[in-house]
Amino acid sequence: MSEVMFPELAAYKKWRDVAHVLLVGIQREGSGTSGVPLEMLSWYNALMALPVSKRSTLGDPIWDFNDDYPNAARNIKGAKLRLNFELYPALNQSAILEVKVAMYCWLKIPSSLRSLANSGRNVKANTVIPCIKAGLSFLSSMSEQARQLMTDEFFEVGYHGLTYFDAGMYRAAAVVHPHAFGPDIKRFFNLVRSPFLQEQIFDKPLPYVELESLSWAKVIKHTEEADRIYRILPSDVFEKASREASFAVVDFLSVLGEPVDDLVALTRQTAKEYSLGKSQGLSRYNFDLYVALRLRRKGYDFHAMSEAMVQVRPEFHSDQYLDTFKAPVNLIQLTDVHLGDDFRQYINFVSYSACYLVAQYTGMRPSELAEILVESCIEQENDYWLLISNVIKHRQGLAKLFDDKWIAIPIVRDAIRAACLIAKVKQNPYLFSNVDTVAQGAEPTSMTSTGITFQFRAFFEEILTDEEYETLTFSPYTLRHTLAHHMARAELGLPFISHQLKHFGDLVGGAGQNKAFSEVSLGYGAIAAILSKGGRSGGKTPLQMAEEEYITSFCDPDGNYAGPNAQIHKARMKKVFDGYMAAGYTKEQIITQMVKKRLAIINVGQGFCYGMKREEHDESLPCIGSLRCNPIRCKNAVVSKVHAPKWREVYVQNSLALSSPASAQVEEELRAAMEEAKGVLEYLGEEVEV
Repeated sequence: MSEVMFPELAAYKKWRDVAHVLLVGIQREGSGTSGVPLEMLSWYNALMALPVSKRSTLGDPIWDFNDDYPNAARNIKGAKLRLNFELYPALNQSAILEVKVAMYCWLKIPSSLRSLANSGRNVKANTVIPCIKAGLSFLSSMSEQARQLMTDEFFEVGYHGLTYFDAGMYRAAAVVHPHAFGPDIKRFFNLVRSPFLQEQIFDKPLPYVELESLSWAKVIKHTEEADRIYRILPSDVFEKASREASFAVVDFLSVLGEPVDDLVALTRQTAKEYSLGKSQGLSRYNFDLYVALRLRRKGYDFHAMSEAMVQVRPEFHSDQYLDTFKAPVNLIQLTDVHLGDDFRQYINFVSYSACYLVAQYTGMRPSELAEILVESCIEQENDYWLLISNVIKHRQGLAKLFDDKWIAIPIVRDAIRAACLIAKVKQNPYLFSNVDTVAQGAEPTSMTSTGITFQFRAFFEEILTDEEYETLTFSPYTLRHTLAHHMARAELGLPFISHQLKHFGDLVGGAGQNKAFSEVSLGYGAIAAILSKGGRSGGKTPLQMAEEEYITSFCDPDGNYAGPNAQIHKARMKKVFDGYMAAGYTKEQIITQMVKKRLAIINVGQGFCYGMKREEHDESLPCIGSLRCNPIRCKNAVVSKVHAPKWREVYVQNSLALSSPASAQVEEELRAAMEEAKGVLEYLGEEVEV
């Protein structure tokens, strides 16, 4: 939009002083048009009538953009697409008008604002609104102090807008400003200080104040870009969360007599000889009764309950009235199991577990998770099971024609099957939804990012120790980046990885090799470079983080190692590190340099081979032909914490084999292998867990 197309902006400077008089008159008398030139009044009315959204004009006290983004993510809709200028009564109307015009320009002609990072591109209202709110809030703090130092009358008449706040007011307001200083305030002042707005609306330059140098009462903690983007769950937390969630889901399904796709998880859960469902009194009858109880307490009528329940049992019906279910007090007498708070917490935990598994093993963004409908999200396409949702990022202004698909591994399918059953309790079709039952006739909704984060935290709080939970750093994107990190550790380069994380959304096709995917080899450096849509880069990639973990596990002079050569290896690493650290390098810098130099390490699954110092062929090495590596069988084996999952797998697989009648002849060997694995795990300080 050019100035010719926007004459109201071109005339702003001409009428700004008269506009201030007009606004003061309107503030005082409700009508300040007397003595105002008709030409100016015509300009002002045209300015106020400029449409800023489908619902709002520039003169409106509330700007609402919800109709402009009908397909916005559910965590964006509502208040995040509205701005109420009446919430800042300390500002005078001239300052409010200037902010409105600045925001209008940012939305309508972003190419003019070269000082902003996204100049020249379309900008969304939900990007602009937080910055404007932060700026208005700080301007309000300055205005409140100014009103205390002078009368309200002097402030209203004497302050013609933003340029009238001097540097001293910035310094004084920062000390008492109730909100934390951060990127949004900085971006707001980059906007209002832009040369374009200086030329078009301000009568003089705004005072330049180095915002970072002010003594702010609160400051948002700075997070390095690499930490923000690639923050992941610790490996032990990832392993524990996956195990506990899988066990909870497959146990829930098996106790209810439902089919289970992840037979490995079911076998391990059975071998553990612990059923959370049975300990809570779960059975098909009690679950049906619990659904009836929840719906009855929520006021559902007979017809609605009959449609909602999986099975309507005759004993649930009232003995006295036709077409009526028994009252809650009578329903709970139909079982000896207490279907109270403990049972409710158990059902909630299964629900949280299902949500965790779907999020962790699809890598979806929160906005995509919020779109999952449990009854219709799984389909089979050729040889693949797929989970369906919508990619909304970068597409808020488009119709929902972009149903996207993620590979659904067996445990994800089981999680959705469990969620379908629990949806009967909640009467909500969304996977990520409130655990309370939706009232009859009310519209079910999914959760915002805040709600999704709360559910994940509730899950982690249940499975982790207090110490582990208190040190956990978590955001809605943590699971997405954790998945990317562990794919890097596994050195996966299959084409469907990019499809799974939706790193490129402009290609379509089936999830499989050579089906509408890039022909470029998908090594993890390439995937990391496009970790999020738009090619964001910077900081450490998942590949670099995985390699550093790899090197640290082998070379850390303070690490734990098992094997005949463990102490020799540890002493050698200490000598190497001491030498470099004496020269002024930190341990982290040394490890980073080792990664860059591609230090050669032979990882054979269960340990590192220390035989690289030998050049001659040694027939005594048991790894020849079998790739086995352990400190008991081989003098060259060095085992560290990075190998703990593999040794735990050895323990688990042999433990499961013991329960098979076909293993009777090799029971001694199986127990020996278990003891061997147990010894290695205990030496490394790892738990021995099925």
